[in-house]
Amino acid sequence: MLKNKLQTLITVFLSLSILAGVIDAQTTDKKFQNTNSKLPGIIFKPLKAEQSGNSYFPEPGEDNTGRIWDVPFASTGNTISLSVQNNSGIEAENVSARFINLPTWLQFKSNSVFIKAIKANAASEAEFTFSVDKQAPVGKDTTLIAVINTSNGKSWTKAIRITIEAPKEYKLYNNYPNPFNPSTKIAFELPQTSRVELTIYDITGREIACIANEGFSAGFHEVTWDGINSNGERVSSGIYFYRISAGNWSKVMKMMMVK
Repeated sequence: MLKNKLQTLITVFLSLSILAGVIDAQTTDKKFQNTNSKLPGIIFKPLKAEQSGNSYFPEPGEDNTGRIWDVPFASTGNTISLSVQNNSGIEAENVSARFINLPTWLQFKSNSVFIKAIKANAASEAEFTFSVDKQAPVGKDTTLIAVINTSNGKSWTKAIRITIEAPKEYKLYNNYPNPFNPSTKIAFELPQTSRVELTIYDITGREIACIANEGFSAGFHEVTWDGINSNGERVSSGIYFYRISAGNWSKVMKMMMVK
């Protein structure tokens, strides 16, 4: 399975003309080539022996307005590479690139990169590495804002749009805490919108409570059980089982209530 082993490399070219303190910014991006029938537009390029990554190669002059980058669910080692091109005849000094107002579910190793100098008619890379928390909203268009600043006080912003892909498969987590008293959380992942039934059973297989029976969107979810049965009574100490069903998929796991 490639789950959680896919990484995204987002390459954005910034063409800056730095003359007399004026910045004229232009972006170029790629025109996708389809080399994988299952994942259109994605070119697989080995990163490590056990990993594969999504590599994107821009074509000069290609406008990326409206382009949305797909980022794998709960992934790490994703990269945004800002290639800053100095088209002027003078060296650009002390250029900084940083991302502002980042969502809490996106963790950048560092949201700021400093470029000491970019030679005339040359380019320099500002590379950002980030991971995606499993609680990130799936399928939602999110705009990241990069700000480029120069030593002469000029600045320019670049909007990069991303969307988090759905999980590749169904998953049920161990409840937490376990053992628990008085309540515990049960988490699960869905690759698509599904009607989910989450039921609690005692050690004899008797149904104790149904704590969820409704539709959930694709992504990560948590449901809390407060240790109350279907009659509104607190259950006694002991071993219990929780069973999740979504479409044709189901799974059972064990937990313990202590007092």
